[in-house]
Amino acid sequence: MGALISETNFSTDQETWRVRLRTDDPRGHVLGAGVLLRDGLVLTCAHVIQITGTDGHKPSVVVEFPGSGGAGSDGLRATVVPGHWVPRADDHTGDLALLQLAGPPPAASYATLHRLPTLWNHRVHFAGYPSRLTGGKWAEALIKGPGGPGDEWVQIDPVTEADTILRRFSGAGVVDNRTGHVIGIVVSKLESEREGAHHRHGYMIPTGTIVKHLKRVREAEPERYIGGRRPVPDPLIADPADPASAPLAPDRGFARWLTRWLAGEDDMADVESTFVRHEDAEADLALRTTLTLADRERSPRTSSATYGHDDTGPAPRAGSIDLALVVSDKTPAQVAEEIAEGMGLDGPGPLPPSARVAADALALTTVVRGVDEAARPVETVELLHTLVRHGGTAAARLPAARLARPAPYARTPPHPACSRRWLERIGRRIDVLARTEEDARDLRRRAASCVSPLPRLPRYAPDLELKAARLEADPQQGATGFLVKLSYVERTAETALLEAEAVHRLLTRQLARHQELRGLLDGYQARLAAHGITEAAASLHQDAQRLLTGGPCEPAVAEAAVVRFLREARTALEAHPGTETGTGPEEGP
Repeated sequence: MGALISETNFSTDQETWRVRLRTDDPRGHVLGAGVLLRDGLVLTCAHVIQITGTDGHKPSVVVEFPGSGGAGSDGLRATVVPGHWVPRADDHTGDLALLQLAGPPPAASYATLHRLPTLWNHRVHFAGYPSRLTGGKWAEALIKGPGGPGDEWVQIDPVTEADTILRRFSGAGVVDNRTGHVIGIVVSKLESEREGAHHRHGYMIPTGTIVKHLKRVREAEPERYIGGRRPVPDPLIADPADPASAPLAPDRGFARWLTRWLAGEDDMADVESTFVRHEDAEADLALRTTLTLADRERSPRTSSATYGHDDTGPAPRAGSIDLALVVSDKTPAQVAEEIAEGMGLDGPGPLPPSARVAADALALTTVVRGVDEAARPVETVELLHTLVRHGGTAAARLPAARLARPAPYARTPPHPACSRRWLERIGRRIDVLARTEEDARDLRRRAASCVSPLPRLPRYAPDLELKAARLEADPQQGATGFLVKLSYVERTAETALLEAEAVHRLLTRQLARHQELRGLLDGYQARLAAHGITEAAASLHQDAQRLLTGGPCEPAVAEAAVVRFLREARTALEAHPGTETGTGPEEGP
């Protein structure tokens, strides 16, 4: 019967949840490290127990408990929990495994994995089991921000040369020095040469990524394996199964605006406000969809993506949001308590919540909904500014429908300088739109001779330029109603820019493919001519030539004709003595 287990995640002499993994054979080679959770579960990296040269894992391993003294020195056998082997994928995402011990552990404590924002230069520590140091080696590192595959990892740089991450550190629990919480596990080390200097750093898999990949951890009762506040609460998450949102399409302009702010674009301020009507369901869906993508543990994405690179709309980096709040009807004390929880400050503490936030504020990226509906809006706004003064950023979503009535926030609108900067930014975005539309029109004129049908290209820039000019002359600049207008004009400009960019990309691809097809046609015809066999595919060549040069044609039709010619030409070349077709250029689209 094992010892009673209690949760103590603080000082290193109490971190008896740290485990060492060995091969389950007489040699007992050290494989790496792991973290003991409740219920006899052990968390580690998949590559630690992977069979070399295969995609499978070892049937069993031996788990030892170095921090437990002589108790359980022989270790316990452990096997992979069914469905919880997540090997490193081709894009290096995943790399997690959950093991089940064959008996009760002798350790005096287990770990609870905590959510914590990714904070620049935050100090952490961990211990691994490199060769010939079976007692373990401690190391400290500084968090440097999201990185690795699909932004699933977090970069950690050794504090000193002695803290270099070595082999068999993988799976080691990473502890936040400030709170004593386990916030992830070590997954990889990297060494590189830059400008003649040798650099070493590593990566950790944070709690959010662990939650995303391991169903048993994710779906357990609250705080059984995971602690800390979710970055984005359920009311701000997009639920694809919600029938109310099924017929809706997100407001792509609003989603892009929020994504640009999350990405820290140069023209976006640290504190931004946007105004959304209560009945604007498309904007609400855009907010929830964007925050879902920005939340590392909820994002369905498995690789890095940025807005504007495809026709699907904005896509923020996973992990780019630290804290999202719904503050409607909440007092400043209640809001401060949620912020403190998001910063990992446990318990009520001796100070009032707002004082605790002011004393220990971290640089969080925060999105807030319902500021004007908070119990005391002005104090709530000041609380958000406390985060900003400590290096954070905040975006507030304020329902415009409620701002028509007298309210504390409505009587204290942003400084006029904010309105001027906002107007200037809108002007710059409309300028970008005008240039993009003009470039797309030029491409469309060039494509008219060879592509049919041509994509529709609306002209939004002139109308938006007129709206911006009216806003410039508006005598109510700085008033709440004026800010509502700014918000909607900016979102309209972003939506129009997305549409213009999509048309520009499509026409660019179509023109490039047309030139490529002509090159393939001419190149293979020249090879046939060089061997005196141009008659072999003459009719197919004429068909393809006519489609490519005889006027507008559907790209797919022209491509199919060229592919038919290429196949016939290759067959003829292969049958002709002394010819080599080689691998040839790509035939497909």
